[in-house]
Amino acid sequence: MVSYMINQISIIPGMHKILQISLIFLLLPVMGFSQQADLEAAMDRAVTAGVDMQQIEQIRQRAAGSVSDATLADIMAPIADLAEKDMPTEFMVQKVLEGFAKGIPSGRMKPVLDAIHAHTPRAVMITNRWVEKPDVSPFIQALGDQEPRFRNDLVNASLKSLTQQVSPEQIESVLNELGSTLVLKDTSPHVIAAAVGVLPDMPASMMNSAGIRRVIAKAIRGGFSAADIQKLPGAMNAAERRSQLPAASILSGMSTQIGNGIPANQVLQNLFNGNVNAGPPSGVPGRPDGRPGGKPDGRGQGSGNGNGGSGH
Repeated sequence: MVSYMINQISIIPGMHKILQISLIFLLLPVMGFSQQADLEAAMDRAVTAGVDMQQIEQIRQRAAGSVSDATLADIMAPIADLAEKDMPTEFMVQKVLEGFAKGIPSGRMKPVLDAIHAHTPRAVMITNRWVEKPDVSPFIQALGDQEPRFRNDLVNASLKSLTQQVSPEQIESVLNELGSTLVLKDTSPHVIAAAVGVLPDMPASMMNSAGIRRVIAKAIRGGFSAADIQKLPGAMNAAERRSQLPAASILSGMSTQIGNGIPANQVLQNLFNGNVNAGPPSGVPGRPDGRPGGKPDGRGQGSGNGNGGSGH
């Protein structure tokens, strides 16, 4: 009977279109309720799995008015999935909050979140494999209560690199170089995490070179702080652009500067200026290894006749 009435009404010119619009308006509350229920379910999944409720609410507040409940439920789902698998979610939550804060459309956020979701297990594996190395274990044990925070920071740094096309092999090769006792004895967890996190920003010409990991390790041994390490990609890019030298020469020049005892801030400034082969600072009698230092212009000491050389 109802079907017959609708068919009869649709015969009237324009009435079919009116009926369609009316049905849509009647269904909107039902659709809205369904979307809200899906969102609440996704949020409950995340919180039950251990995601901080304040973070979930913060995402909801940032998203208010910019995306539908259905879209936000889709964004929340991978966060809940990682948490249920006992995987860290901090990096993904941070990216979601950043995306909403910057007004990035959800369509552009989704591929990034999918990449994070896919790479998180690999980042956890890389971190676990490194911290369990015999040479690294004393460093980890000395962290005490700070160990979980460091593990999380290293996972986040690895995720940053993995999601920006740095290969797992490149990350592990850098970590292996940093895993020696000589490097770890005088550094901090923040520096190690920073060294992994800057890899995507390094010049592409250097990333396939074994020299990059050796230079990073030497920089850490030379006293570079986490803040210094974070400035390194910009300095390397500037050095490559201004000096017009090949990557191997820049890496070698930086290594020599550190070996000559030049402080981190001066090494960085030299690189920013394109001064790749700067000599040791004036007033430094020798290098850290005890050998005689060179002159400030980078030349070695001459073998003159005992009075400082044969020049007048």
